[in-house]
Amino acid sequence: MVETRSGKSTSPYIQEQQEKMVALVRESKERKELLKQAELKAIAEEQAAKMKKLEEEMEEKKKVAEIEAAAEAEEERKRRKVKGESSGTANQEAAMEKKISEWIANLSLGEDEEAEMYVPQDERDALARVLATIEDPLERQETEEEKKLE
Repeated sequence: MVETRSGKSTSPYIQEQQEKMVALVRESKERKELLKQAELKAIAEEQAAKMKKLEEEMEEKKKVAEIEAAAEAEEERKRRKVKGESSGTANQEAAMEKKISEWIANLSLGEDEEAEMYVPQDERDALARVLATIEDPLERQETEEEKKLE
């Protein structure tokens, strides 16, 4: 439509032609909208299919991982059982040796303490004074050992 100076509008097309053009433009827009919707729907369906496939793969991997974990746990239990029987006796022997060495150390300490009980307190005090006057640690240690042996 074209407007003139007088304010009247003129149209190069007749009314029928103009209505046909408007209908064609409307149909074209609708067709484009339908195509766009169809494309979006196809993309959505494709993504849904991919997601479903990924979920199935994840479930399958999860099952495989569970089976592997169960097999590994069973294998570990078997190893522990085999190790437990053989190393259990070795551990018991080591523990017994440790206890025996502790008992021996305690017995030898007990002998020294018993020997000290026979020495009168006066002599022990005199020895402590003598040891306090000796500055050299090696000499002090030798003197202590001599008195113990006496």
